[in-house]
Amino acid sequence: MSLNSRTLEPLGFAYQLEELEPAAGFASRLAALNGQSLKSLLRDMSIRQRNLDLGLAATVSDIALLGRADPVRLLRYTPVRKTDKLYEVAGETFMRLTVNRTYFRYCPRCTLEDMGQYDGPVRSRPWLRLQWTISHFRSCPRHDVFLTQANPARTPFAPFDFSSTMENLFPTLRQTADQAVTVAASPFQAWIQDRLCGNGLSDNWLDDLPLYVAAPFCEALGVSSLHPPKVRVARFAASDWAQAADEGFRIASAGEASLNELLERLNRGQASTRGVWGPRDTYGYAYGLLQKTVDDPAYAKLRDAVRRFALETMPIEPGTDVLGQPAGKRKVHTVRTAARDSGMHALSIRRLFKRMGVDEASDHSGVMDHRILVTSDDFSHVVAELKDALTAPEVERLLGVPRIHLKELVAHGHLDGLAGTGSRRNAKRRFSKVEVERLRERLFDGAQEVSEPTERQVDITDARRAATCTIPDILDMIINGKLAWKGRLAGRHDYMALLLDADEVTRLVRSDGMRTNLTKAEAEGFLPGTHERVVSRLIDAGYLTLVEEFSPDARRMIPVVSRDSAEAFKSRFVSLGELCQKTGMHHKKVRLILRVAGIEAALDPGVVGAFFYSRDLIDQAEGQSQSMWTYEKSALQRKSRSLSGQSQGGSSVSHTQ
Repeated sequence: MSLNSRTLEPLGFAYQLEELEPAAGFASRLAALNGQSLKSLLRDMSIRQRNLDLGLAATVSDIALLGRADPVRLLRYTPVRKTDKLYEVAGETFMRLTVNRTYFRYCPRCTLEDMGQYDGPVRSRPWLRLQWTISHFRSCPRHDVFLTQANPARTPFAPFDFSSTMENLFPTLRQTADQAVTVAASPFQAWIQDRLCGNGLSDNWLDDLPLYVAAPFCEALGVSSLHPPKVRVARFAASDWAQAADEGFRIASAGEASLNELLERLNRGQASTRGVWGPRDTYGYAYGLLQKTVDDPAYAKLRDAVRRFALETMPIEPGTDVLGQPAGKRKVHTVRTAARDSGMHALSIRRLFKRMGVDEASDHSGVMDHRILVTSDDFSHVVAELKDALTAPEVERLLGVPRIHLKELVAHGHLDGLAGTGSRRNAKRRFSKVEVERLRERLFDGAQEVSEPTERQVDITDARRAATCTIPDILDMIINGKLAWKGRLAGRHDYMALLLDADEVTRLVRSDGMRTNLTKAEAEGFLPGTHERVVSRLIDAGYLTLVEEFSPDARRMIPVVSRDSAEAFKSRFVSLGELCQKTGMHHKKVRLILRVAGIEAALDPGVVGAFFYSRDLIDQAEGQSQSMWTYEKSALQRKSRSLSGQSQGGSSVSHTQ
């Protein structure tokens, strides 16, 4: 089977198959060389148009024989239908609607170059690139312009006639080429081109996926990245799809970490929204693609990656279908879900989240309850505990404990509040029923059952009054095993049924150790020459430190002066009063001796209320003169006047100069 030699030879036809050209385009140019339409050529050569449209191997071989081309190569770049939804081209698979069999896009500048490069009839010179028939290609990588769409006359179940269609476009081809919109080179298209040529990239996360999966996912992922979740893609122009494809390819080709980074950004975009938070409304068009292809095992890698991230970062209800699989145990809580599962008020849960370090839970964050997240691992045990927890009034009724005693039990760690509520002042505390019962066991541990208690076998409140001690004191005795005897009223197990020996409690209270620090009155005696007003001023000035210490006499914590600070002050300073006591002289005489010796007050008397001198200077002066404290009135006064005159003279000279 061959074309008429009279037609071919005058044209010098020795046809070389161009790269990536399908059989239909090749057959169309053969017809143009022979001055025929594609339909006429196929009819004359007894080739069924439908077979060429389907890319049957025998038909493609016949076309290759007509044009003296390599049938294997021509078949490789001809779309061949594999299933109802898939076509195979160059060893790659594409979706049926991805292979354009009723129209094509073309580059007018490539067409002009073909017309100037090849011989033969003008309509036979342009050749159809495979890329022009695949919808993922939207620009020409050679000229960096968007492709122009052509809509050829279509015969049902037959391939379009490429050469005939181009012939109709020749009159405006130059103008179309000049008006072509420029665009940057597309990494997405270059990757598909490499795949078609068999040049896969080993470091590309998408290379182990078939093209009919990877290419649409790149486009869908780019739509989700660049547009709102409910964008109408039906209104997209080719430029919108091209931009989305390159953006999606940039993200997906870098791997799962890059994909997760995008999904996290989309999650953050939901922070100010209302309503139920679901993956479809968050991840948009890309998630919709994965939903539509949930039965296709080729999408498993992508579905698993998105599903895994969604379950780990979104408050998805258990049992919810997530890309074909029901969600299991909740991995993320919001304030709303935690409040519902635990039975607590949402505001209490929000404040609990804030204590757990969730910044969005602060009152002024602007983030609503159903958008504040905490991982389930951090909170699931809290929710489980809070679900059956007891409030403080319920604990009072169950344990029979007065409220003031319950507060002390919590404050001193004998009963822990759930979720960190026990140690907070005025908190709405929740308690585990198990912990309450454990506390009851500790209270009555070793208690003897008593039917008729004696006069001195009393309950906790009466024992505390008898010993004049604090509630923490008596609780410490009971729980830490300091009592030799405890009793329990027969038939009762409430807090007030616990019996104590009032005499034993009193004896233990009075045997407590003495204080180690000083009251203000004791500080006056410890620092000779001072009085209460001076001690207070020294405290205010920071020379003495005020601390709290339990007083066995007062049976409470009282403010006292730290003995360490008092000893440190006494080692540094000596008061005028102490020097008067030491020397037995009037304070005016002592001050005169110190003035003559050149020793001035180390602290401002106006601040501390008394004269204090450096103890080291006093000791040094006493070591240098054995008769330092000998008072000779006339001699000391002369020296004092002399020192005063020198001081005034120095000031006068300084003023004159």
